[in-house]
Amino acid sequence: MQLYRQLSQVGFLRTYSVKFLFVAFLGIHIPLIGIIIFIALNSGHSFTSWGIIAYTLALTLVATGITLVILNQLIKPILLAKEALHGYLINKELPSLPEQYTDEIGVLLRDIQTTVTSVDSLLQEKRDLVSMLSHDLRTPTITILDVVRLLKESPEEQESLPQYLEQIKNVGEKQLQLMDTVLTLLKNEQRMEAAIQKKTVVLAPMIRGTILQLHHLMTQKKLQIKQHVPATLKVNVDPSSFEQVLSNLMVNAVKFSHPGQTISIEAEEKESRLYLHFKDQGIGFASDAREKIFDRFTQFRQLGTAGEATNGVGLYLCQKIMRQHGGALVAHSAGVGQGATFTIELSKN
Repeated sequence: MQLYRQLSQVGFLRTYSVKFLFVAFLGIHIPLIGIIIFIALNSGHSFTSWGIIAYTLALTLVATGITLVILNQLIKPILLAKEALHGYLINKELPSLPEQYTDEIGVLLRDIQTTVTSVDSLLQEKRDLVSMLSHDLRTPTITILDVVRLLKESPEEQESLPQYLEQIKNVGEKQLQLMDTVLTLLKNEQRMEAAIQKKTVVLAPMIRGTILQLHHLMTQKKLQIKQHVPATLKVNVDPSSFEQVLSNLMVNAVKFSHPGQTISIEAEEKESRLYLHFKDQGIGFASDAREKIFDRFTQFRQLGTAGEATNGVGLYLCQKIMRQHGGALVAHSAGVGQGATFTIELSKN
């Protein structure tokens, strides 16, 4: 890699093919240059034909050997790419390939690194999903079967039938909710694989529409909304997926707010970036959960202040959508019981 790195710093050797041809060109012309120098320095001497042939052959062999050694060094990045793929396929070792080069081989190394990392992440998500399903889908079914078996084997338990039926109902509802969550996740992830279609839209009406959808829930909790978004502020987004992010953040703010509290939505512009803050005064979260709440099926999910359930994938999907937009979603809380702020960061262009 050292030779490749050094040649990459030469201005006119921008592409890998030019590097290769440059080395080959020098190797081919070394014998010719050597003969010219030899004759020029020994112009007063007579040379036999065999002497010139022998000298030419010697220069050719030396030049060929040097060229092969240099070309062997020049293909080191290709061998590195091969070893990286082989190491991942055989031993599941994540490579750490250089990504700073811009020629054909540099692009190849960068694409391999990105592809392998993405594939490994998808495989890990699949393993996590299978592990979660194997536990969370089996457990409710086992509970239902145990209750049915108890009722069949113990007739005296018939008096407690209403309680057991209620237990079966609760377990069944939780299992149905879990299946709905998984199906929603898979459907949304499949949709997000397609390229987003951005267009410029006014932000304020989108936020008002999201608030109106939750008007009934906010009325039940007697929540107040403070909105500080300029009426003319525009964003370049995919309307469908971006509205999903706004809706999810608003649902969370309502869900985790106590009755009578205030939710504020504020927009601010800094240079070419737009920051949209969703602030609530609700249950908040511990500082060590700041990143983990964005995990798929996060273990930091909690019930809303009125017992509302949560599925642990909403923030994961929101963050994924914002990354697809070239933006970010950041969470902050001063601690449990001190509210939370979720900030969308997005380029205005």
